[in-house]
Formats: sequence, C-alpha cells, structure tokens
Amino acid sequence: MDAQAVLGLAPDGQVASSATRLAGSSGWRGTGRSAEALWGLCAGSGKNPYRVCVDLGDRASKCSCPSRKFPCKHALALQLRDAREPLPAGDPPDWVSEWLARREKSAREVDSSPEAVERRARAKEKTARNRAEAVRAGVAGLTDWLADVAGAGIAGLPARDAAWWHAIGARMVDAQAKGLASALDDLRSVVAAGGPSWAHDAADRLGGLHLLARLADTPSDVVRGRLGFSVAEEEVRAGAAWADRWLPLLRLESDDGLVRTVRQWLWGREHGWVVAVRHAAGGARPVPALPHGVEVRGVVHPYPGSPPHRVSVGEVEPCEAAPVPVPGSWREALAGLEPQLLGDPWLRLHPVGCGGVRLTADLAHVVDASGRGLPVRADLAVEQAAAMTGGEPFDAWGLWNGRDFRVGAVASPGGVPEVVE
Repeated sequence: MDAQAVLGLAPDGQVASSATRLAGSSGWRGTGRSAEALWGLCAGSGKNPYRVCVDLGDRASKCSCPSRKFPCKHALALQLRDAREPLPAGDPPDWVSEWLARREKSAREVDSSPEAVERRARAKEKTARNRAEAVRAGVAGLTDWLADVAGAGIAGLPARDAAWWHAIGARMVDAQAKGLASALDDLRSVVAAGGPSWAHDAADRLGGLHLLARLADTPSDVVRGRLGFSVAEEEVRAGAAWADRWLPLLRLESDDGLVRTVRQWLWGREHGWVVAVRHAAGGARPVPALPHGVEVRGVVHPYPGSPPHRVSVGEVEPCEAAPVPVPGSWREALAGLEPQLLGDPWLRLHPVGCGGVRLTADLAHVVDASGRGLPVRADLAVEQAAAMTGGEPFDAWGLWNGRDFRVGAVASPGGVPEVVE
C-alpha cells in the first residue's frame, strides 16, 4: 500500500495528520518486517515504548497505546514508514509471533457455515450502506454551505477566517467524503492566492462542487472517485491489463500537508494517455512509478473512471525509444480534449502536445505554425526548452490547466521526445 492508501485507513483527519508527523520522528526503534507483518517500538509519554504491529494480510493492527481510535496513529505511522522505504527484513519478536498465532487460530475457528458467510456478507453490506449514508449527509451539508456562500457572495470569501474553512472541511472528513474535503481545500487555496483572476477561479471551483453535489447519487465511477470512494490496488491488478509501449513524458509533484504526491502521465502507443500516481508521507518524497522519460514495454492496470485513466504499473522492461505523434496545431490539440472533459468535468490538468511550435522571444507563449499560441508557465523547464531548441521549431508536450501550458518534454520535429525538468 502506498501512503495515500494507508492514510485512507485513518478513522479521522486528526489521526491521519498525527500519523504523518509521527512517521518522520526519531522515536522509533526495533522496526522490522516479514512476509506476514510489520512491527516496531515507538516512544510515548510513558517509560516504556509502545509495541506496534500490523498484519500485512488484512492490515489489522495492534498497539499497546491507550488510544481508543482504530487504527491508532502509531499503527498508521509504522505503515507509512514502510511505504516510504521497506523496513528491514527479519524474524518477528515473540510478542508479534504470539499475536499472529492468535489471529491465525481465530481465523481457523471462524464459522464457515452458509449462515455465517451470509451474516458476514450482510455486515459488509451494512458497512457500505453506512458509508454511503455518511457521504450523503456530507453532501447535504455541502449543499447548504454552497447556498450560504451564494447568498453572501464570492467577494466575502477572502475575509473568512481559518476556523470557517476548517469547519466545512472537517465536516466532509467526518462524513468520509475526503474527495469533497480536498476540493474545498483547493477552493480555499484559490481564494488565499488572490490575483486578478481569483474570483473567476473561485466561481469555477464552486460550480464544480455544486455539480458534484447534484450528481452525488449517480452510480458513475468518476463521481464516486471525486467524492472519495476508492478502489483497492489489489482489486485493480486483478482486473484488466493493458499491454503496450509506455513513455512517461510529463510529471507533477504536489504536497497537501499530509501526503506528497507524484503524478506521471504516460503515453501508450495503442492506449494514449494514462496517469500513474504515487504517494508518500512522513516527510518522504514519493518515487515515480517508472523512470521518467524512459520508454518501456509492459502492462498497466486501469482504475475505473474515464480517460486519461489512472493506472497501476505492472511488469515492465526498457525498450528503444521512438517518436510520439502530435497534432499539428493548438486548435486540434485542445479540441482533442473534449472526450476527457465530457468524461470528467472536474479534471483540471490535461496532457497535450503540438508539433512545429516556437517559443516567443520573451518565453511567454508557445506558438504553432498558424500563429496561434498558448501562454507558457514561467519556470526552469521553459528555459531548458529554449536552450535545447535554440529558437528553431520543435514538438512540445505539457500540461494545460485552462490558463497556461507547463512544458514537460520537447523534441526536434518528428523526433524522440526528451523530458525537461
């Protein structure tokens, strides 16, 4: 499990935040792992450290701390440390072996009668119903909040204090609608950033939240994902497999305060764009799913949703790089985004490419052969692209957010792409 999946086990946002900080502390010792479990000792407020262990089979955990929340911050932090860098392999201590043995014995004694199987299935269905009801209540609360914002007007948002923003975000977390909480964080960031277009961008985010609230009861995989319902990677890997040649061309890192995330957009020669996502917590930087800019041959497994699909990367091997086709104009490139926007109207980053473009002298725009251009994000990648192309036409790939183009890779016309950082 990666860090995001581990934090998804947290009973609430406070435990997730505490676990993230604890994962990077120096109070750990005696940590280790086997094929069955993780374990470690974590310094607490008392004289004796807390004993923490996690069963890797079902992620059940045990900790000697007095917390009544399950899993506790220590169990989550231990898993975050292992997700960042696998703990040293070894033989489990006696206290871990005894706990595993008790769990195994209990599993053998589980009633396997048809009645018991049906009872457990009903319990699982009840859990799912309770989650759906909690999210539904969260959506209802968000709808009321949006109505209040509309009544007061967008102009008043910059004057709202941190407690006001925290209250609605915490309500979404408590409702197990973490996707809505993340969308509200994004709205708050837009307002806090200010600038000449903040009101336009805030209205766009509010409109997206309103649309999501209206569609919350639909069975769409996209909507469920935006609300915060997740699919286990193990389930994804057991499903469809796409064999292709994949080239990781674009990359973006982000940090929400709890988890750092790296996204890689891969170009598949038969499947088009997909995105691989990796997370890390506890101050660690996530390792990209594939060596960036290196073409590979292999298999990825798509998550439910719409293109560009998120994927889990399976077995791959390097292969000889080859040119990547690109549209001949920005008009054609942006028109090609229509299926993505129809499939997921909340998507804000789009991988696009265009052939035969030039950078303007001030590096502010990248212009195609017809003279149409896109604003370019001013960063080191643009300067590297200018140095590599020397003012000559080139093929470009990058991320378009509706306002500016973030350069990610360039090539001589018809040549093999080279990533820029």
